[in-house]
Amino acid sequence: MTRPRTGPKDLVSSDRSEKTCPEDTSESRTLEGTARNGGPEDSAAAPELPDSHPTITTRLACIADPEDEGARADVVLGRRIPGLSRRVARELALAGRLTVDGERAPPSHRVRAGERLELAAPAAPVVAAPGPELLVATDAFVYVVKPAGLHTHRLRPDDPPALADRVAVRFPECAGAGLDAREGGAVHRLDRGTSGVVAFARTRAAFVAARDAFAAARVGKHYMAVTTCPFDHVWPPPPDAWIAPVSPTAVEVRAPLGPGFGRDRMAVRRTGQQALTRVEPQGPPGPRRLWSLELATGRRHQARVHLAWLGLPILGDELYEGELADRLYLHALRLDLSAAIAGELPVTAPLPPEFAAAIG
Repeated sequence: MTRPRTGPKDLVSSDRSEKTCPEDTSESRTLEGTARNGGPEDSAAAPELPDSHPTITTRLACIADPEDEGARADVVLGRRIPGLSRRVARELALAGRLTVDGERAPPSHRVRAGERLELAAPAAPVVAAPGPELLVATDAFVYVVKPAGLHTHRLRPDDPPALADRVAVRFPECAGAGLDAREGGAVHRLDRGTSGVVAFARTRAAFVAARDAFAAARVGKHYMAVTTCPFDHVWPPPPDAWIAPVSPTAVEVRAPLGPGFGRDRMAVRRTGQQALTRVEPQGPPGPRRLWSLELATGRRHQARVHLAWLGLPILGDELYEGELADRLYLHALRLDLSAAIAGELPVTAPLPPEFAAAIG
């Protein structure tokens, strides 16, 4: 079996191909009229951009509190409006979409208590989307299937509808259950390419209880993955400080995880956070193999990085050198929130048929 073991002092499994994306930029022109308390960096803000659909906007507004006194308008909007980042607030303000007490202002406007800050944000596209595939609805949670390729929730106000939006149409109480309206009550997230079961809280109490259970690593999370296997692959791997056998066929990977080289990448690092994944094969050896994964912790990209570190990159996981495929072959099979709410039972999202086809 191939498993990298050398590298810089604190980096055990390094990323060999750095991928970067340019930062989004905004068109900058002279703002018509006088900027209200504008700083030099925003003095050349753009006029309001032409809008072919001027009525299709979302009004995002807040009233400044005394604690906001003297802060930049984009900072106040970013921390006061759920689901809105400072960066997006600044971009919209530079496009002429910010008003303070009804007058257009730049993002650097210094806020005074009692002022009304309002952004005219482009609304999410109206797209006919199917409802969520419902698994179970309890008094505390709604469990649905997230398809591969769909975000759990929108990252920007004008993003296309995500899974959370679909859930909120059918279960509107979920939209107000969380602390951030953008998340629609989602108590956890799956990567965009990952399919499987996602839970949405129906009450604030359920949301807080679930988040606490996730933070304390008391939630049962069972995944399935298809990986490619090198011809000389041997299982189980020999035990060491970060690999411990738990049965004749299963091992627990204890390799800590931290930021990798390149945008959005993680890596096994001695200085990383604790991460525990139980790995066991679910089929015979071959060029591709099905694996069962139990995640005791919930680090970013945990299953993907641990499998890649073992020399078993997930099929379709280009970020971690997986073989090209029509999707990321990682599926959240089962979720157990009984540690958060007594009486909740484990909920399973059936394995997609393409997983069986992928291993032949």
